[in-house]
Amino acid sequence: MASIAPRNGPIGFANAAHLLRRATYNASSERIKTFAGKTAAEALVLLFQFNPSQFPAPRYSGQEYIPTKANPSPVFQPTIHTNKNWLRHWWLHCALTDESMQHKLAYFLHTIFVADETTAIFTVFDHHELLKWHAKGSLKELAVRMTRNINMLFYLDNRENTLVSPNENYAREFLELFTIQKGPQAGPGNYTTYTEQDVQQAARVLTGIDGNQGTAETRLNNVDPVTQIPQGTLTLNKHDKNNKTFSAAFGNRTITGRNTTQGMAQELQELVDMVFEQQATAKSFSRRIYRFFVNRNITDEIEADIIGPMANTLMQTGYNLQAVVTQLLVSVHFYDEDDAEKGDTLWGAKVKDPLEYVLGLLNTFRITLPDYVAQNNTSYQFYNNAIMSRLLRLDLPMWRPFDVSGYPAHSKHPQYDRTWITPVSLASRYNDFIIPLIAGFRYSGFLFKFDTVLFVHQSGHFTDPSNAATLVNECYELLFPAKPQGGRHTYFMDALLGGLSTINWRNDWNNYLATNNKTTVQVALNRLFAALVRCPEYQTC
Repeated sequence: MASIAPRNGPIGFANAAHLLRRATYNASSERIKTFAGKTAAEALVLLFQFNPSQFPAPRYSGQEYIPTKANPSPVFQPTIHTNKNWLRHWWLHCALTDESMQHKLAYFLHTIFVADETTAIFTVFDHHELLKWHAKGSLKELAVRMTRNINMLFYLDNRENTLVSPNENYAREFLELFTIQKGPQAGPGNYTTYTEQDVQQAARVLTGIDGNQGTAETRLNNVDPVTQIPQGTLTLNKHDKNNKTFSAAFGNRTITGRNTTQGMAQELQELVDMVFEQQATAKSFSRRIYRFFVNRNITDEIEADIIGPMANTLMQTGYNLQAVVTQLLVSVHFYDEDDAEKGDTLWGAKVKDPLEYVLGLLNTFRITLPDYVAQNNTSYQFYNNAIMSRLLRLDLPMWRPFDVSGYPAHSKHPQYDRTWITPVSLASRYNDFIIPLIAGFRYSGFLFKFDTVLFVHQSGHFTDPSNAATLVNECYELLFPAKPQGGRHTYFMDALLGGLSTINWRNDWNNYLATNNKTTVQVALNRLFAALVRCPEYQTC
């Protein structure tokens, strides 16, 4: 029986690797060893220790360029007004170097509260700062703030939603995609969890919530008092001041119309309160959290024993994301220890998304990158040309979801994460990254290279590189969710040995140690690591 009960005792190396692959973009050998001695609860405390001062502000040619309430002095540089790649560069660098869960959770929130890069670069920055700010906060409070987020107001047209010209676009997606989601069709315009009447009434509540990009500096004139992040305005003369009555799905609730801007804010809060009071809303978020971190398949057993308790936690904690994610990731179920055969169901059941694949590879293999501040332009060239272009070929256009439902891997039943794998994207996973990294390439004179010999020799992960079987098995331990057996193990051994014997390999490695001539062992290790990354086992976690 599936169990949400917490796991006790140190988690060990394999479980630590499983946790870090699922919860972060950084599952290096050093970090896995650090977490191996922790209990699951201790590990989650560490992963939720966010350090916002760790990451420098976005920079263009080495200079900060986006004014914030905390630092209004940077002069915005219009030359990058439309080049959001500089902003993606900064976010990817932060995600790569983040040892907490903050950026993984911010990306998760992006897959729910979907928006495109509709507005200027500084307003897109505000949108993603809001997601980061709420990465361990309240989903309910995020729903309020997201409704007033300027980028979202443009993306789903609520800035055009007025008393005389209602626009239901945001209200519809707020219910259908962002919060409660549809249940079974119960009749015309009745989706069980809400109805068309509710969409119309919600749109009336949201009339007059307006958005104006302004300039990089003037947008700071209206910020949220808690987050200090710029927000849209409440325009009273565009607001429907009459009462709004909802359907039986919400108990025929009436939200009283108000005639002040403070009253408009209260109406919004009451709308969010009403939606988040529903068990269906809590279960909707719980299912998406489960699919993101654990498995696409939610059986009746999982629904009853895992989703139900998670939904209760959300409702009891004011929809606190940290509380429910911790509950799931400390559970015996997450570690697949709630049945007799550990690791038989959930380990390797999730296809790595493109960020997990690319950023995880860079961290696991300890690829040296240029300093974000001191070598800002070179860093940009790498992320723009080597990372973002490859993410696009892996079907992840950063911050540009295909439509308001987001990326298919997070929204399309029943395939979900399996949709990351297509003939084109799989060919890119196999050929576009590990092969160029092993060969090495340069941007602005900086060499980007995976030196397989130095990695094996100096990473501290490999206990006896001269022993071929030990070396290959320790590669499995670091890179795969499960150890290959039989013919698959033979395949990887052959990739290392190249037709020679294990004695030949021992002699070659010892000769390298004695002479520092790595030519022979490098050919073999290049072949091995290329085979390890270019295989089905590496595509899952």
